Amino acid sequence: MLGKVRKQLNNERGAATIVEAAFIFPIMFIVLIFLIYMGNAFYIKTQIDGIVVDKAIKGASYCADPMLATIEETGSIPNIKDLEVKPYRYLYIFGDSEGMQAIEDNIAKEVKKEIQSTYTSFFKNMKPEIGNCSAVYNRSLLTSTFSVDVECRIGFPIKMLGTDETFAVNMNIRSEVAVNDTAEFIRNVDMVIDYFCDTSFGQSIKGVFEKINEFMQNFSKK
Repeated sequence: MLGKVRKQLNNERGAATIVEAAFIFPIMFIVLIFLIYMGNAFYIKTQIDGIVVDKAIKGASYCADPMLATIEETGSIPNIKDLEVKPYRYLYIFGDSEGMQAIEDNIAKEVKKEIQSTYTSFFKNMKPEIGNCSAVYNRSLLTSTFSVDVECRIGFPIKMLGTDETFAVNMNIRSEVAVNDTAEFIRNVDMVIDYFCDTSFGQSIKGVFEKINEFMQNFSKK
């Protein structure tokens, strides 16, 4: 009698285990696949992040040094007489807007091209779709930066239930780098000093400093 009861209980437990597995295994499988796809999506994002940062640094370098484009094309440092360098191009009023626009367009094209050519993924059908891609030289009164913005869509090969649309992740990637050029800053300061010294107020201040220097020299000789 006890043997029959024990056997029946074992059969019921086995049936319950099968029913539980029938519910749990598909859910765990879907969660596992989703995690794999999400990991692959963020792996693609890290690649795009690296490209965006590199191109932002390159754009800032091109804005800071106008010789880089010529050096890249010729492979040698050009003669300063052959360069069409516009002085004080970093000042807000005297900025070289045409030259900066050319750099912005070239960097934006390079970003798109490199993302498409260097893309690698664990799944072939998860290639990122590049939306808006912009490179901008941000000029202000005292500082300037170069930024690169990329909008991309990474689709999963999984269709939503009841629709033909696939699940996708939208990402906005941005990098902004400061444009630093100490030599250019010194030239700009020298220009301001030259303009100031040409004014009557500047001449009067210059005369005062000359008298002070003359007094200090005479005082040191005594």
